[in-house]
Amino acid sequence: MVVNTAQSILCAQSMPGIFWGEAVHTAVYLLNWSPAAALDGLTPYQAWYGKKPPVHFLRVFGCVVYVNRLRRHLSKLEDHGQKVVLIGYKEGVKAYHFYVPATERVRVARDVMFDENAGWD
Repeated sequence: MVVNTAQSILCAQSMPGIFWGEAVHTAVYLLNWSPAAALDGLTPYQAWYGKKPPVHFLRVFGCVVYVNRLRRHLSKLEDHGQKVVLIGYKEGVKAYHFYVPATERVRVARDVMFDENAGWD
């Protein structure tokens, strides 16, 4: 189930295999927030906490995201957003994992704007 979900996540956005680990992590995260037959249609979150899980923060894996750059002395005319790709969720805090193609690094941030219609290029 986890492998099939991760494979679907990658194929849906035409993302390369280097993101396999992040896709598996995201698949497990999403499956824990999804209804389970073993719990009579409840989510694991519902079974544990006794209330429905919040899902307003879930976004499309592999979508384009603009992260607010927090650098000192940015001029008014400089671009304050950095174009990155969503590759997962940070557990324990309300933040997201991003891949920065320019530097080929993974970053965590909260102050973002999503373009869910644009995908990995």
